[in-house]
Amino acid sequence: MKAILMLFVLVVAVSARCIRDNSDGQPGCKKQEELNQKFWRHNHDPTAYWECVKLNEPGVARRCVTEMAFHATLLECVDWDEWEWEPTCVPLSRPDN
Repeated sequence: MKAILMLFVLVVAVSARCIRDNSDGQPGCKKQEELNQKFWRHNHDPTAYWECVKLNEPGVARRCVTEMAFHATLLECVDWDEWEWEPTCVPLSRPDN
Protein backbone atom coordinates (compact mmCIF):
# COMPACT_ATOMS: atom_id res chain seq x y z
CA MET A 1 0.00 0.00 0.00
CA LYS A 2 2.84 2.35 0.86
CA ALA A 3 4.46 1.73 -2.54
CA ILE A 4 1.21 2.56 -4.35
CA LEU A 5 0.85 5.80 -2.38
CA MET A 6 4.46 6.79 -3.17
CA LEU A 7 3.90 6.06 -6.87
CA PHE A 8 0.73 8.17 -6.86
CA VAL A 9 2.56 11.10 -5.22
CA LEU A 10 5.36 10.83 -7.78
CA VAL A 11 2.92 10.82 -10.72
CA VAL A 12 1.09 13.86 -9.32
CA ALA A 13 4.37 15.72 -8.75
CA VAL A 14 5.61 15.04 -12.28
CA SER A 15 2.32 15.97 -13.92
CA ALA A 16 2.11 19.18 -11.87
CA ARG A 17 5.35 20.49 -13.37
CA CYS A 18 4.72 19.29 -16.92
CA ILE A 19 1.98 20.33 -19.30
CA ARG A 20 1.82 17.87 -22.20
CA ASP A 21 3.12 19.29 -25.47
CA ASN A 22 2.34 17.90 -28.92
CA SER A 23 4.55 20.39 -30.79
CA ASP A 24 8.19 19.74 -31.68
CA GLY A 25 9.14 21.38 -28.37
CA GLN A 26 11.22 24.21 -29.81
CA PRO A 27 11.80 26.79 -27.08
CA GLY A 28 11.60 30.50 -27.82
CA CYS A 29 14.60 31.10 -25.52
CA LYS A 30 12.87 34.23 -24.21
CA LYS A 31 13.45 33.45 -20.54
CA GLN A 32 16.74 33.26 -18.66
CA GLU A 33 15.81 29.81 -17.32
CA GLU A 34 15.81 28.50 -20.89
CA LEU A 35 19.33 29.81 -21.44
CA ASN A 36 20.45 28.39 -18.09
CA GLN A 37 19.17 24.91 -18.99
CA LYS A 38 20.49 25.41 -22.54
CA PHE A 39 19.35 22.07 -24.04
CA TRP A 40 15.72 21.07 -24.64
CA ARG A 41 14.18 17.86 -25.89
CA HIS A 42 12.90 17.65 -29.46
CA ASN A 43 9.47 16.10 -28.95
CA HIS A 44 9.20 14.38 -32.33
CA ASP A 45 12.74 13.04 -32.76
CA PRO A 46 14.60 11.32 -29.90
CA THR A 47 17.92 11.74 -31.73
CA ALA A 48 17.53 15.54 -31.82
CA TYR A 49 17.35 18.39 -29.31
CA TRP A 50 17.15 22.18 -29.17
CA GLU A 51 19.85 24.50 -27.90
CA CYS A 52 19.16 27.97 -26.55
CA VAL A 53 22.14 29.96 -27.76
CA LYS A 54 20.98 33.55 -27.32
CA LEU A 55 18.17 35.27 -25.43
CA ASN A 56 15.11 36.05 -27.61
CA GLU A 57 16.29 33.84 -30.47
CA PRO A 58 14.46 30.52 -31.08
CA GLY A 59 16.21 27.31 -30.08
CA VAL A 60 18.60 25.90 -32.67
CA ALA A 61 18.09 22.30 -33.84
CA ARG A 62 20.94 19.92 -32.97
CA ARG A 63 21.35 16.18 -33.42
CA CYS A 64 23.08 13.48 -31.40
CA VAL A 65 25.80 11.46 -33.08
CA THR A 66 24.83 8.17 -34.71
CA GLU A 67 23.58 5.47 -32.34
CA MET A 68 22.70 7.97 -29.59
CA ALA A 69 19.51 9.65 -28.37
CA PHE A 70 18.85 12.77 -26.32
CA HIS A 71 17.94 12.01 -22.70
CA ALA A 72 15.45 14.64 -21.47
CA THR A 73 16.41 14.35 -17.79
CA LEU A 74 20.17 14.15 -18.20
CA LEU A 75 20.10 16.83 -20.96
CA GLU A 76 22.70 15.00 -23.01
CA CYS A 77 23.02 12.39 -25.71
CA VAL A 78 23.24 8.82 -24.40
CA ASP A 79 23.47 5.32 -25.84
CA TRP A 80 20.09 3.89 -26.80
CA ASP A 81 20.20 1.36 -23.97
CA GLU A 82 20.31 4.27 -21.47
CA TRP A 83 17.52 6.27 -23.17
CA GLU A 84 14.01 6.26 -21.69
CA TRP A 85 10.83 7.81 -23.03
CA GLU A 86 9.54 10.67 -20.88
CA PRO A 87 6.38 12.76 -21.21
CA THR A 88 6.69 15.76 -23.51
CA CYS A 89 6.45 19.13 -21.75
CA VAL A 90 5.63 22.61 -23.02
CA PRO A 91 8.74 24.81 -23.17
CA LEU A 92 8.80 27.96 -21.02
CA SER A 93 8.36 30.12 -24.14
CA ARG A 94 7.62 29.56 -27.82
CA PRO A 95 9.33 31.17 -30.80
CA ASP A 96 6.07 32.77 -31.94
CA ASN A 97 4.82 34.32 -28.65
